[in-house]
This record gives sequence, C-alpha cells and structure tokens, in this order.
Amino acid sequence: MRFVMKQKVFSLRNSFQIFDEHDNLAYIAKGGFFSIRKGLTLKNASEIEVAKIKQKLLAWKPTYFITLADGTRCKIKKCFFPLFKSRFVLSLPSAEVIIDGDFFAHEYLFSVVNEEIACVSKRWFSFGDAYGVDIKYSEDAELILSAVAVIDLVMHDDSDAVGAD
Repeated sequence: MRFVMKQKVFSLRNSFQIFDEHDNLAYIAKGGFFSIRKGLTLKNASEIEVAKIKQKLLAWKPTYFITLADGTRCKIKKCFFPLFKSRFVLSLPSAEVIIDGDFFAHEYLFSVVNEEIACVSKRWFSFGDAYGVDIKYSEDAELILSAVAVIDLVMHDDSDAVGAD
C-alpha cells in the first residue's frame, strides 16, 4: 500500500492529510489546540477514530504512546544512539519494530527481525512536510502512519512557534 502524508501548512495545530495511491483522502491526523503534551488523533475518511497519539511528559528521550481503535497500545521512543542515524523503537505487544532513518531525517525504514515492513521518504521540495509511505501489509497501515506522524513531531519540534501544541 502506498500513501502520501501531507502536513497542512496554514493550521494552528499539527495536522496531516493522508492520501492513498489513487489520490483519495484516506486518513486525517489532527492535534489539539494549546495542550501541555503533544498528541494527535488519526481518523479515517469517514471521520472514525482509528488511533490516538499522546506524548509521555516525563521521559529522558522523546516518547509517545499510540493507542489503536482495537485497544492495542504501543510505545514509540527515539534512541540517542547510533549518533549519525535517526533511530526509533516501536514496541508492540507482539514484536519490536526498529525504525532507522538517515542523518538528515528524509528516509526511514521500518523493520521487524530484519524484514522490511515499511519505507518512508520525505519530499525535498514541498510546501510543508510531505512524506511518501510504502507499507507492505495493509493491516499495519494505521500503526505505521501514526508512527510517521510521531517521527515528524519529534524531528521537527516547533514548540517555540505560535500555536504549537
């Protein structure tokens, strides 16, 4: 499955529109206004909530919790090592997903036990952030799209900007 995740530029909160390979709106991710901790809600095209993302307030490393509609709760945490890579660990009840990115945070690979399950590529010349997301298994779409939103929140922290969460 292929998605394009576009950040809404003129918005007072973190907001993404996610389109499928046929350019149909598939999901919407929206953050709250002026909250203490960052968070997003991922909804499908029918406006049904499929995932909730919340930041853990007291943590040494940026940490978020993703709760899916079926009740599954996952943790995604940024790692400080290796130094010249951007690495996140997505902890699921059944497995651990390693998310490796390059130094400039433009490409990410999601893998479970050396099997690539998703690939994310940030567009270089776009107005606002835009990501191409290729997902191997359709049942992982909501979790991986939520994780990409978290990566954007962490890598592009704009907490000193007007209207940031």
